Amino acid sequence: MRILRNTYIILLATFLLAACSGSKPAPKVSPYERPPIREVTESQLALDGMLIDAIALQESGRIDQALEAYAKLTAKDPACAAAWYEMGQLLIQRRWTDSALACATRAVELQPDNTWYLLALAQVQSQRSDKRALIRTWERLVALKPDVLEYHYELSNAHIANGDLAAAVEVLNRVERKIGVTEPISLQKQRLWQAAGKDDKAAREIERLAESLPGDRRYNAMLAETYMKQRRYDKAKQCYDRILKANPDDPYIHIQLAEYYKATAQPDRADQELLLAFRNKQLDTKTKLQLLSGFYSQEEFFGSRSETAFRLVDMAMADCQDSSELAAYYGNILMAQKKYAEAARLFEMALGRDSSDYAVWERLLICLSEVPGSDLKINDYARRAAMFFPMHTLPHFLLASVAYEQERYGEAVERLDDILRWGFSKGYLELETHALMAEAAYRDGQYDKCWRAFDRYLALRPDDVLMLNNYAYYLAEQGLQLEKALRMSQRTIEAEPDNSYYLDTYAWILHLLGRDREALPYIQRAVKNDPSETNQLHLKAIQEKLQ
Repeated sequence: MRILRNTYIILLATFLLAACSGSKPAPKVSPYERPPIREVTESQLALDGMLIDAIALQESGRIDQALEAYAKLTAKDPACAAAWYEMGQLLIQRRWTDSALACATRAVELQPDNTWYLLALAQVQSQRSDKRALIRTWERLVALKPDVLEYHYELSNAHIANGDLAAAVEVLNRVERKIGVTEPISLQKQRLWQAAGKDDKAAREIERLAESLPGDRRYNAMLAETYMKQRRYDKAKQCYDRILKANPDDPYIHIQLAEYYKATAQPDRADQELLLAFRNKQLDTKTKLQLLSGFYSQEEFFGSRSETAFRLVDMAMADCQDSSELAAYYGNILMAQKKYAEAARLFEMALGRDSSDYAVWERLLICLSEVPGSDLKINDYARRAAMFFPMHTLPHFLLASVAYEQERYGEAVERLDDILRWGFSKGYLELETHALMAEAAYRDGQYDKCWRAFDRYLALRPDDVLMLNNYAYYLAEQGLQLEKALRMSQRTIEAEPDNSYYLDTYAWILHLLGRDREALPYIQRAVKNDPSETNQLHLKAIQEKLQ
């Protein structure tokens, strides 16, 4: 490997040696003549050796030593352009742009027609943002290599960076005169004119493209789009008509015409064009979905254009082979209209094709929760969703709710424990979980969990009078923390002094504390507002205690 590496370095150095000592290029030799033997002096051999050593250091990654070697060589032979060039390249890598500029400039001075040296000079000028100097360098490269289009593009970009739009466009015009009208150049000029706010000239560039390739649909479409942005609707319509004539079976022209008619306040014709597009078998479902999502505003979709909008959705659904995404989209629309049963059917269809999107599961569960008699379906889908997406709250919560409604309180508590174990995302269903846990745990006799759930709920919503009343009443039923229960109950009757449930709770806690005389007026008001069996039993118990 060392032998191969040394061989490579020697070969590389051989190509660079000709650049040293400021020597002129050798005269051309006839292929039939033996080239003359070049005599090399001992001092030149020593300089060549220094260059080879410097290159070897550079290639081995010893950059500091290489820089030092190049510096010694240029001190001994200031006319060695290769040494200046290589040293400049190393300095560019280190971002030492002042020194790199000096080296690249010296290399170019020694060999003005060397494109490699000029490219290095352009690189460092670009890093330094020497805009005018960079333009001059690219001009020299263009003059040296007029057939290299990349140099013309770079010269145009340099003019753009210098803020000279006209000069940038003129460079591209020169290229165009050389090779003819092409898409890259025309589009670049269009972008430049648009940036300058010269819309007419920008449109003209696309016109020339369309004229040069009249059979290409794209350019008429681009031109029409340009006219639409400029609100030159008559011109845009001419382009669309040309496309339609040349491509009558293209569904996308009807989409573009729909946009045109919408922009020109002709909504009925816009609807007709969309219907034509949707009837075309070439239009894929994804594009239909994008159109439905973007063409109509919310007000139009559910208001003035709703008949056509829903007709388009139905057409898309009828033609769709894999309707998961579209079914979910339609389900969202129906859900927004509170058509929960219909929406649930579509979400079920979507999940039948693709069950990987949790958002669809959640929307289905929400819709089913709004449909009476859906407990079995809720239980089924919630169990599957909880299995696939165990860290999401809603499936566990609905399973707990169904279990609670069916008086399976222990199962409800287990489900709610799962939610508490995973935690809450931005508080979603946090209050509801604590409230349901309080009720389920109390009915299952897990009183410590019940009290913790009430405390957590009230820490988040301390003025919820219903929860304050229930907490106080359950404590009273168990004969626990009656003073705490009384304080909570007092807050409820202060908030709603005529609520018979709250009056009854407050009176009953006073009774349990032996304060029946204070309790009597509250229980009497409770019975007056609601002569329920419980209220009357409590009134009788308090009266008996006072006798």
